Amino acid sequence: MVGFFELINMLKAGSMDFRGQKLSFDFQFYVIWVAGLIGFVHGFVASKFLYTFQWIFVATMLVTVLCLPPWPIWNRHPVKWLDPKERDEDEAPMPKDTKETKKTAAKGKKKH
Repeated sequence: MVGFFELINMLKAGSMDFRGQKLSFDFQFYVIWVAGLIGFVHGFVASKFLYTFQWIFVATMLVTVLCLPPWPIWNRHPVKWLDPKERDEDEAPMPKDTKETKKTAAKGKKKH
């Protein structure tokens, strides 16, 4: 169980793993679609488009509260990044000659 202050720190950090992003996207997609279908049927039977709108609006607000903050449920499989490799100075990449450096060098060689 996550403590209150630990939950606050997780929400501030804002981390969500790739699986959590997929689950969050799927959850919001299906909830809004199901609410739209239920709202359409309810609005059709009652002959009021307002009911359709209300179903979709409530579903959108619900999934916004559940999916937008990075709740711990969306970070169950955090990515473990590799440590950076140490590089010797001999292995440092050399800068490439670009057109700008050639132009700059050509300007310096012009005689007035």
